[in-house]
Amino acid sequence: GRRRIWDAGSPFYLVSPAIDLAHRFEYSALSMGKKAAAKGGPAAQDTAPKRLGRLVRRFGFHGGVVICLVLHVALTLHFEPVEVIWSEEPNSWLDFDTHIGQAFKISEALDRWGKSWAYDPQLLGGVPVGTVFDADNKGWELWTYALWKLGVSKGLAFNLFVWLAYFLVPIVVALAARLFGMGRWTGLVAVALGICLWHFDAYPRWCNWVGMVAWAMASYFGLLPLALLYRLLKGGSLWLAGWLGVTLAVGHLIHPYIFGILVLPMLLLYVREFRTLDRKRHGVIIAAAAVTILVNLYWIVVALAFSPDILVERAEYGKSTLSFLITDWLGLINEPMATGFVGNRTAFRSLVLVAGIVGLLCWRKNRDDRFAPFAVGAIAMLSLAYVAGYVESIAHIVQPYRHVLPAMYLALLPAAAALVEGGRSLGSSAVPRTVSILLIVGLCLALPVLARDVLYYFPGAHPDVRPIPAEAETSMMRLVDPRTGALYKHHKFSHRETFQDFDDVVTWLAKNDEGQGRVLVQSWMLGEHLAWRSDSQILGGFFERPYQHALANLFRRNIDGALSERALERYLIDYAVRLIIVTHPKPALERGFPRLIEPIGFIPVRSRPDFPHHRVYRTRIPVSLFARNSGSIRTSLNRIEVSGTDPARDVVLRYHWLETMVCEPGCRVQREPVEGDPVGFIRVSAPHPADFVVKNKY
Repeated sequence: GRRRIWDAGSPFYLVSPAIDLAHRFEYSALSMGKKAAAKGGPAAQDTAPKRLGRLVRRFGFHGGVVICLVLHVALTLHFEPVEVIWSEEPNSWLDFDTHIGQAFKISEALDRWGKSWAYDPQLLGGVPVGTVFDADNKGWELWTYALWKLGVSKGLAFNLFVWLAYFLVPIVVALAARLFGMGRWTGLVAVALGICLWHFDAYPRWCNWVGMVAWAMASYFGLLPLALLYRLLKGGSLWLAGWLGVTLAVGHLIHPYIFGILVLPMLLLYVREFRTLDRKRHGVIIAAAAVTILVNLYWIVVALAFSPDILVERAEYGKSTLSFLITDWLGLINEPMATGFVGNRTAFRSLVLVAGIVGLLCWRKNRDDRFAPFAVGAIAMLSLAYVAGYVESIAHIVQPYRHVLPAMYLALLPAAAALVEGGRSLGSSAVPRTVSILLIVGLCLALPVLARDVLYYFPGAHPDVRPIPAEAETSMMRLVDPRTGALYKHHKFSHRETFQDFDDVVTWLAKNDEGQGRVLVQSWMLGEHLAWRSDSQILGGFFERPYQHALANLFRRNIDGALSERALERYLIDYAVRLIIVTHPKPALERGFPRLIEPIGFIPVRSRPDFPHHRVYRTRIPVSLFARNSGSIRTSLNRIEVSGTDPARDVVLRYHWLETMVCEPGCRVQREPVEGDPVGFIRVSAPHPADFVVKNKY
C-alpha cells in the first residue's frame, strides 16, 4: 500500500524520494539482522568489514546524493559568498547594476501605482522603464517586490534570487529525471553533471558572474515543464497539469526566451499523442497554456504598446557562427563579446554533449519515446547557437551564442543515461576486453582535462610562479604584474562587495551636483550604478538599450565621444549636461574642446591601482533643463515638478515626451520636436500656472 503514494498521478510524487529515503534507513538494521541470522549465527557475529560493505552497497546512492548536495552548497558559497548575498547592499557588478535599477524602480511602481512600468525622468533624459528592456527580468522584479513587502530589505531580496537560481539546479534536474522515468542512478549522474556544468563550464559561469542569472536559470528550468508534459501525456494524473501551468508561467516570468527552448519539443510531444488523448487531457493542457499567457499578459501588453520605440541596430553581443563550434570544442576563446571574458573551459560541456549524442542514438535504436523531444530541442538550440549568427536581424534579437546553455541541459538526461548504461556494461562479458581497456585509457586522459577546468576557478590552489627577473626581455614584462613582478593570475570569477570607487563617485555627486543639470557618464557600468544609487540625472549606462531614448547618451551615438566642436556644443545644450565623468581615456573628447569643457578633478579607482582615474569635467557654456522659459525642477519616478516659471510664456522642458503624460493643474502637455532625437521633448503652452507638475498618469 505504501507504494501507491509514489504513483506519478499523486501530488506526493515530487516529494517521494525523501520519504523513500526515510523508509530505507528505517528498515536497514532489521533487514541486516535477519540476513545474518539466516546464515546460521546472530547478528553480533557479523564482522565489521562485512557490515561496512553492505552499508556501502545499500546506501551508496544516498551517499552520492549527500556528496552532490554538499559540494553544490559549498561551491555556491564560494562563488556567491554569504557576505555578498546576505547583505542589505545589492550585489553590484556589470549587468547586476542594470537589474538592480529595474527591480528597485518597478518595486516602487508596483507599490505606489500598482503598475509594472513607470517613467523615469532621471535616466537618459526621461525613459519608460519596465517595458521592453527588462522583459527578461520580470521574475527577478516580482521576487524582489514580494520579499520586500514581507519585510526583507530590497537589497537582500534582490540578492537572494541569485541563491535561488543556484540552489534549484539539482532539484529541477532530479525532478525532471524522475518524471522522465529515469532510474535513480541515472538521476544522480544527471544531477552531478548538471552541478558540474553550472559551476565549471565557461558560459554558465560567465552568465552568473556578469549578471545574466535569469537566463542561466531559465536554461535548466525548462526541463521541468517539459518533463511534466511528458508524464501527463503518458497517462499521469491530471494533477500534473496544474504543476505544468505553474512551471510554464514561472519559467516565462524568469525569462521569456524559455518559449524558444520549449516550443518545438513540447509541440512535438503534444502532436504525437494528440489522437490518443481524451477531452479532459486536451482541456487541462490547453488550460496550462492559457494560465501561462494570463500570468505573463501584464508585461506582454506593456511591451507590445512600447514596441514602436524599439531601436534595432547591428548585433554586438552573442553573435556566433560555425567557427565557434570548433573553438568551443578546443576550449579556445573566439570572440569575447559572444562567449564572455572567462577562459573558454568546455570539458564538461563536451562530455555532456558527446555522451548526450550517444544516449540519443541508443534511445532511437530502442525506439524510446524520449528520443524525439530531446533531439529536437537540442538540435534547435545548437542551430541557434552556431548558425543564427549569419542572419543579422535574428542575431540582434536572440543573441545566438547564449543558446549553448539550454543545449547543454537538454543533452543532460540522455548523457546521464548513456554514462550509467556504459558504466554497468563496462566489466561485463558483453563488452570486449579491448574496448574496456580503451575506455579506461580514455577516462584517464579525460580526468586531467576535467580537473583543469575545475581548478581554473580556484587560482589560489595553483602553484606560485617565481617572479621574473628585472633583466627579462621587455616583451615578457607585458605578462607581469607591475606591483609584484609576478605573472598575472586570472580572476576566480566569484562576487565581491561593491567597488570602493563607486561609493566615492556617489559621495562626490551628492556634494557637487545641484540637480539642475545632467551628468554624462562614459563608463556604462558606472552609469548603471549611478542610475539607481545616486540622485543625479544620468546620461549613460548600457550602450545597447533598445530604446530611441538611448540616443541621449553621447557614447551611444559615438563610442569615443568624437563629435565636432559644433555638434558637441549642440549636444551639451540639448541635454543640459553640466558634469562629465570619464573613466576610460577618450582623447577626442577630453583634449579637443577646452572652450566647451574644463577638468575640475578626479576620483581614484582604489580597487584597481593600475587603472585610470575617474576624471570629472564641467561644461563652460551655460546649460539649462529649460529649452524655453526658466525656473527650477525637481524629479522623481513618474513626476517632474516645475516651479518659478513665467505663466505668459511657453515652457519647453528638456525631458523626453511620453503619450501618457498629463500636466496639472490647468495645463496641457505637447510633444516638442528635437533635431537628432526621435522622441522629442515636453512643451507646456502658455498660459499655465507658475508652478505645475508633469506626471505619468498611465
